[in-house]
Formats: sequence, structure tokens, C-alpha cells
Amino acid sequence: MSCRHCGLPVPPERVARGDGFCCAGCARVFELIHGAGLDRYYDLRGGAGVPPGDVRAGSYAWLDPLLARGDPDATRPRTLALDLQGVHCAACVWLLRELFLRRAGAVELRVNPSRGMAELTFVPSRFDLAAYLGEAEHFGYRFGPRRKEERPHSSGLLVRLGVSVAAAMNVMLFSIAFYAGLSPADGPLYVLFGRLSLALTALAVVVGGWVFFRAAIAGLRLGVVHLDLPIALGIVLAFAGSVWAHVAHGPRAAYFDTVAVFVSLMLVGRFLQERALERNRAGLLASDGVEVLLVRRARGGELETVPASLVAAGDDLLVVPGDLVPVAGVVLGAPGEIALDWISGESEVRAVAAGDEVPAGAFNAARTALRVAAMEEFAASRLHGLLAAPACEGSSRSLGAASSWWRRLGTVYVVAVLALATIGFFAWLPRGLEPALRVTVAILVVTCPCALGLALPLAAELTTVGLRRGGVFLREPGFLDRALRVRTVLFDKTGTLTRGRLALQPAARDALAALPAGERAVLAAMAARSNHPASRALAADLGGEVAGESPAGIDGLEESPGQGLEWRRDGRTWRLGRPAFAVPGTPGAGEGETWFSADGRRLAVFAFHEEVKADVAAELAALVARGLDVRVLSGDGADKVQAVAAAIGLAGDRAEGGLSPEAKAARVRALDRHNTLMVGDGINDAPAFAAAFCTATPAVDRPQLPARADFYFLGDGISAVRRALEAASAWRRVVWANLAFALAYNVLALGLSFAGLVTPLLAALLMPASSLTVVGHTIVRLAGRRHAWRS
Repeated sequence: MSCRHCGLPVPPERVARGDGFCCAGCARVFELIHGAGLDRYYDLRGGAGVPPGDVRAGSYAWLDPLLARGDPDATRPRTLALDLQGVHCAACVWLLRELFLRRAGAVELRVNPSRGMAELTFVPSRFDLAAYLGEAEHFGYRFGPRRKEERPHSSGLLVRLGVSVAAAMNVMLFSIAFYAGLSPADGPLYVLFGRLSLALTALAVVVGGWVFFRAAIAGLRLGVVHLDLPIALGIVLAFAGSVWAHVAHGPRAAYFDTVAVFVSLMLVGRFLQERALERNRAGLLASDGVEVLLVRRARGGELETVPASLVAAGDDLLVVPGDLVPVAGVVLGAPGEIALDWISGESEVRAVAAGDEVPAGAFNAARTALRVAAMEEFAASRLHGLLAAPACEGSSRSLGAASSWWRRLGTVYVVAVLALATIGFFAWLPRGLEPALRVTVAILVVTCPCALGLALPLAAELTTVGLRRGGVFLREPGFLDRALRVRTVLFDKTGTLTRGRLALQPAARDALAALPAGERAVLAAMAARSNHPASRALAADLGGEVAGESPAGIDGLEESPGQGLEWRRDGRTWRLGRPAFAVPGTPGAGEGETWFSADGRRLAVFAFHEEVKADVAAELAALVARGLDVRVLSGDGADKVQAVAAAIGLAGDRAEGGLSPEAKAARVRALDRHNTLMVGDGINDAPAFAAAFCTATPAVDRPQLPARADFYFLGDGISAVRRALEAASAWRRVVWANLAFALAYNVLALGLSFAGLVTPLLAALLMPASSLTVVGHTIVRLAGRRHAWRS
């Protein structure tokens, strides 16, 4: 069964639901698209897509300074350039544009999906920009201030590739003339074609080869034999040998076409690899880190939006729903509720009242703004310490360890080519200097490192594209290599293995079903207007079932943070919340339960459990079956962690709770740091990410953690972890096969070179033939009938 929204396979654990969706996110977005009459989205997409990103509502504190700039006349159209997250295809562009143009005051929306950027033109006095951004979030998209690079690295590579390919094509035309019989007897045309071939090949070497020269030189300065060294050396020696042949024996003896084509092919491999990773990085907003975190501050009777770095002790801060508290503070005025999952891993929402302390990094989980008096400056806050933590304490070390084999291979290749060229020179020297030099040049030209320079990047690009089509987005080029060494997989709990929300226990669902229709309608209306996790769980079970029966209007509903909801209607008092609040006079009864009452009489009792993602148990079992050591490290309470471990079939000694961010990182360091994969979703996981060998995250609502991860993934589960590791294994098998073919080719080419049989024409045939062979093998093995290479 394929998902009705994204087209991906529906996991077995969701097939029984019968709704035809692979995850709750796809079901939600499908209903939004269908309800808004935007079904053309699926026609335009024309195939499988990816699940939507699960983004929590933003506060748009960054929007006020942007709108304050420019023309103060709000009646004239203005254009705002923003970054965009979550665009994967032309259908996404159409959907965003359609939502935009349906609003009053909209003029035009232009989207660059490959760069993740957009330009919105609208009339400020008539267009509600914040409302449009919020609507886009419901579909899994998110806008943000422009922070992405204006010119990605692949743009420069594309220009160099274009110049090199143009030069190579022209050199090939001239070479055909020589192979067809153009000779010195033809006079000036022979000389002209020879000089043009030399000039155009020199252009390809300088423009295209510089990419490899620069990388090789940088590696040598660090004492590292980089993979680009054999490519750079091959270009230089082959070109130098061709220049010598041209000067000594004329253009018919040169290998200019082979050299130009070789440079172009190497650039193709580099461009493919860079483009795939840049596209994945562009799929998210750029990390806003520490420097540009904004906060609303009340000063002099006015509200101003300022960088969090300017917050000082004593400042009066206004934290709107969905935004975070940048520093530790004290609640002022009305009570509220906060969520600590992002900084501590706690799954429950806390109620806070005037005078209570609020830690830095807490989210406002209520529906109203929270006033907080700052107790410290931002530089001293816990949030600043987590955001400023090194992004890859262990990553640079691990990358060097994982790629050491490739460096050794590059070293062996360079030494072997030089040694064989030397042997060939001295073997033919007794026959004369000219034959010896011709054989040496032939060896340098035909020993082609295509498996390193073309097949390896192509295999990585195809693997990256295949994963992206399944909602897995690689960000770091070294992950496929390092993933092969992973032996331990560490998971955070809240938001990674669980959905970070509550679900009704079976007995509670029975109690809900036993309520009369009228009481269910009242309960649905109350739960739908609260942001508390218990209310959201009830609303999820009630919303679609009794929406038509819900009472019209909800005037008089009051929420007491930490206690519950009260609704006075038609002379009756309905309450939903803690037992002592719902039925006064029952203190201490049913702790952890939520009661629903009418006029002080209990109608139903609801108990909840933390909702585990549907595929967790099966996926963890699959990872264990692969021989991996699977563990859970969480900042939530030890009892809750053990309860989740029991639910997913994980041994209790493999799950630890109550860990601070530093304690998590210490656990990672205590393991073999060269074989760990850490999967988490909160900024409290940043220190553990820094210590881990490989990293992954499902968190796309804020870019700080994905910016530190090797890959991020979409969808309502953790199957992406297994699929990423399996893709790395498939990539390795293809790479090894290509290396075996490259070895066989080079043995054949060297045999012909030592025999003195390699001519410029034969070299021009052998080298492209070997390249096309490894390219074809890579495409068939990694793309097959899926044609994923058409990216």
C-alpha cells in the first residue's frame, strides 16, 4: 500500500488503520489540501513525494524588523526576500503560490526551490503576512529571514564545468580531423588545429583542473594525501606529456582530447556530489544560532524586538505562544505553561505562576503571552551555552578516521603510477629517448582514476537522491563512509522515539466512548480550545467524530494554568482538569489523571501515556538484528524512560533517564566514539552530537540541530535510521565493484602501454569507455528501473 499523500510505502503497523497514510503528518496535510480544494497539487507532483515536516508554530519575532524597513507607505506594494523550508518539487511551489494568491493584497510569489528562497510581493495594508506564514506551516513549510548563501559552491563548479566541456568538445572535433588523416602536408590548417587544441586543453586544465589542484595543495599543506591528489597529478602529467608530444612530434601525437575529456568527467563527478548535498541543505532554513535569536522586550512603555544578545538582567520580556525564553527569568503577571522538551527532554508541560522561575530555553506552551523578568544576561544563560556548543567536537576527528583508507588508496595510486611510469621509461630507454618518452606519456595518460573521481561521487549522488526521495536528507559528504563503522545507535526519547505528546490509554478511550453525545460535544469544544497536552490528546480522539455536534460558541471558557478548563454555559459549570479542580474536595485523588465533570459531578476519568511512534519497536528490533547495540539516553525522568523501554521491547539496562546534556555527552564519550550514531531532536542533544561519530535528527521545526547533523529525516517514525545505514552498505558494494573494474582496466591499459601499443586514438577510446562503464554500472546498481539518477 502506498501513502495517499507522499506515495511512500505505508508501514505494516499503520496498514491496520485503513486510512492509507504512512504517517499522521501525511494524513493531516492531505486533509488540508483536499479541504481547501487544492487537489491539483497531486497532479502537478506526478509521482511520489516526501512526508511533510512537522513544524511547531513560529512566533515570527524576526518579521517585525523586516517589515519596519523600506517604504513606510503601506498602501504601495513591497517585495520581501525570505528563505523557505520544505519545498521539494514544482507542486510545492504551486501550492504555496495558490495559498498566497488567495489572500487579499497578494501580488506575486516567486520561489526558487533549488535554493530554498522566495520573494513575496504584497500590499502591506491589505495582506496579513503572519497569517499566510502560519497557514504555510500547517502544510509543512516554513519561512524565515534571508540567511542562506546567495551563491552556492556548485554554481562556481557549474561554470567551470561548462567551460571545460565546451573546450573538450572542440578539442575532440579537431582530434577527429587528425585521426581522419589531417597531416603536415595540409599546411596551415594542420598547424592551426594543433595550436587550437593546445590552447583549449590548457583552458580546460586551468579552469577545470584548478578545483583539484587547490584541494590537493591544501591537503599537502596539512600533510594529508587527499583523494584529489591523484586526479590533480594525472591532469598535470598527462597535459605536460601531451605538450611535449605536440612540440616534439606534432599535434597528431598529443593526447589533448583525452586530457580535456578527463578534466570534464572529473568535474561532472564533483558537481553531482556538491549539488545533491546543497539541495538537501537548502531544504531547511539556515541555522539562526546564537547571534540572530530575537526576543520581544518591553521598555519605556513600548515593545521592541531586539537580539537576545542584548538582554540584560532585569529586562521585561514578552514571550508569545510558541516562542522560547532566552534567559532564566521570573514570571510576571498572569500564569502560564511551559515546555522543557527542547532543553531537558522532559515530556510534560509545566504550569508556572507569578514569581515562579523559568529556565532558559523553555517554550511558551500556552495560548497566551507570558511576561518574564530576566534574571541574567544572555551570554550567561544556559541556552547560550547549548547553542554555542561546538557543532562537531568528534566529527572532524571521526571524518579523518573514516577517510584514512581512501587517503591510503590515493597515496598508493600516486606512488604506483609514478613508479610504473619510471619503470616504463627505463624499460624503453635502450631503444631510444623518443620511444621511452612516448611510453611514459602513454602510461600517465591511460592510468585513469575514474573510479575515484567520477564513479565515487556519482555513487554518492545517486545514494543521496534515493534517500531524499524517501524523506532522508544527507548533509555531510563523509556520512556514507563513516556510517559503515557504526556499531552503536543512541536514541533520545522525547520527540525521537515518542511523538512528544500524550495519548489516551485503552480504558480512557472506553470511558470516552461511554459518554453521551451531548457531553462528548461539550468535551470536544473545551479540549479543542486548550493547548495542554491532555486537551490535545482528547481533541485528537474527539475532533473529527463530533465536530458537527459541538456547541456553537465558546464564550465564558476560562483556563487556569496547571489546573484545567472551566466553562459556564446555560447555567451549568463544566470542568476538565486535575481531580481536585474538576471535583472540589477530592485533593490528592487520581494524581496524573484528568477528570471531566459537570456541576461538581465526575463524568469521566482519563489516563494518558506517552505516545510512542508506531514503527519504533519493529525498527529497533531490526537494528539489533543487524548486530547493532541500541540504547536510549534521555533527559526525562528515569521512570518514564523505563516505561517507554518496556513498551518498545528494549532491555532496561539499555535505557537511561534523568541525564543532563553534559551527562549525555559523557555517555557517548564513554562508548567507542568512532562507532556511535546519535539520534536526537532537542538542543539538549547538542553536546552529545558534538561527541558522537555520526548524528541524525527528525527535528526540522528549528534549524539549530539539523545544522549539526549528518542527516535529517521526515515522517512519523525512525525507519530512516535503518534505511540510511542500509544505503551506506549498498553504496560500499557498488564502490568496491567499481574499484575492482578500475584495477582490471588499468592492468589492461598498462599492458598495452608497456608494449608500446597505446596511441592517442586508442587512449581517446579507452579512457571514455572505462568511464562510461563505471558510470553505467553505478546507475544500474543504485538506480535500476527507478531512474533515481534523473535528479
